[in-house]
Amino acid sequence: MNDPLECQPGDIPPKWEAATIRQLENAQLMGMFGLPGQGIPTTLFSYSERKTRRWLEKLKKLPHKEKVRAMRELYADHGRSVSNPQEIFVDMRKRLSQVGIFSLSECNDNELMWAHYGANHSGIALGFSGSVGSKLCDNRHTVAVNYLKEKPVFETGFRNEVSFYATPNGGVESRGRVSFEDPVFRASLSTKTPPWEYEKEWRYIEETHGLFDWPSDLVSVVFGMRMPKERRREYRRIVETTNSNVEFFEVKAASDHSGIFVTQV
Repeated sequence: MNDPLECQPGDIPPKWEAATIRQLENAQLMGMFGLPGQGIPTTLFSYSERKTRRWLEKLKKLPHKEKVRAMRELYADHGRSVSNPQEIFVDMRKRLSQVGIFSLSECNDNELMWAHYGANHSGIALGFSGSVGSKLCDNRHTVAVNYLKEKPVFETGFRNEVSFYATPNGGVESRGRVSFEDPVFRASLSTKTPPWEYEKEWRYIEETHGLFDWPSDLVSVVFGMRMPKERRREYRRIVETTNSNVEFFEVKAASDHSGIFVTQV
C-alpha cells in the first residue's frame, strides 16, 4: 500500500492485552469443568473417574500458569491441541499483512489520481456497479476508508473465533484468532491518514490475497486524456467482445485550465 501508516492497529496496552489473555485462558480452564449447570465431568478423555477426580483436585491447587500448562499437557496426551491466547495478537498483525485489498474510488476525475494511478493520464479507469448481491454491496467485503489521525485501538474487547484443524498424527488442533468481523480489525484495514482524503477510497477486501473474480459487473471504462487512439480502440475491442453493456468515457481538460472532466464517447 502507498501509505506506510495504514493496515495496522494502534498500540495495544500491555495491561489490557495481559488481562484479555488471562480471561481467555480462564475460559479454556472453565471448559474443563463443563458448561454452567451441567456439573463437573466424571471422566476426562481416557481417564477413569478416580483419575479424573484426582487430576481436577490437583488442578485447583495450582497457580494460574501451571493450570494452563497442565490443561495443555492433558489435551496433548490425547492428540489434541488447545489454542494459545498469547498468539492471538501476533497472529492478528500477521493476518493484516495477508488480507487481499482491491482499492476503488468514488471519483474518476481527480487529476492527482490519474497522475499517480493512471499511468500519468495515459491509462484507464474501470467502473463497477453496486448491484444487489455483488460483493460491492456486501458490508463484509466492502468498506469505506476513514481518514483519521488516530489509529484504531482495542478498548473494550474483540470478537474472537476458533478454528479446528486435523493434525498429521490424526489429532485435532484448535487456533483462536481475532475475527475478520471484528470492528478494530476491519478498521485497521480501512483507516488512512487525512492527507489521503482526496482519494475518496472504498475497499473490497478478502481474508487472503490472491486472484478473485471482480467484485461486481464492469459497467464503464474511462480513457485517460493522454491514451493513444490505437490503444483506445484495442481496449474497446477487448471489452466489447465480452460485455456489450459497458459505457465508454474519456478525460478532457477544461478550456479554462480549471481542471479535467469526464465525458462519454
